[in-house]
Amino acid sequence: MDSKKEVVLILSGGLDSSTLLYKLLDEGKDVTALSFNYGQKASIEIERASEICKMNDVNHFVFDIQNIVDLLSSSLTDKDNDNVQEPINTVVPSRNTILLELATAFAISNEKQEVYYGAIKADIGDYPDTTPEFLKQINELNKVNNYEYIPICAPFINTDKKDVVKEALKLGVPIEKTWSCYVNNDGTPCGECFSCRSRIKAIEEAKKELGMD
Repeated sequence: MDSKKEVVLILSGGLDSSTLLYKLLDEGKDVTALSFNYGQKASIEIERASEICKMNDVNHFVFDIQNIVDLLSSSLTDKDNDNVQEPINTVVPSRNTILLELATAFAISNEKQEVYYGAIKADIGDYPDTTPEFLKQINELNKVNNYEYIPICAPFINTDKKDVVKEALKLGVPIEKTWSCYVNNDGTPCGECFSCRSRIKAIEEAKKELGMD
């Protein structure tokens, strides 16, 4: 019997990456999850990621890199910036490039075969580092960045958020435990930031199409 493919997943604790975790496990992959504290105000997402990993007996590593927060100016990290209504204000400069290369280094150092992250189609046009072009280019970088090529994969990159929700419902993802809010850190989502609004809309649309409303 073939051994399981050993992969690394960047797990934020949000709906998309949590659904991807369940998808990879359903496919029989041996997943190691990585979460990063980069100074984000909603650090509760890391707690949710840890809880979800414990539920699935998944190895979970949390890396504290918040000392680089001054390099990542964004409303997600700046305590005095509360503008989280539009995507452009919530872009964290080069975040996915930094995190994916750290995950790649981890994968090489620990003999893992692939790196995954939860980019989705709904983000295209909002976040430059969630596009198919970005995915293509960072894989080109990985081909020349180390002696060993570790592919970066984003299975949901052409999938709408409502369809990710459908996948979550099918796989039994504990959606209520995932965390998407950019603002609150007390366990109660604000319901008004860009991330909350897109999450609420996707869940409503998915349940309506599935006849669950």
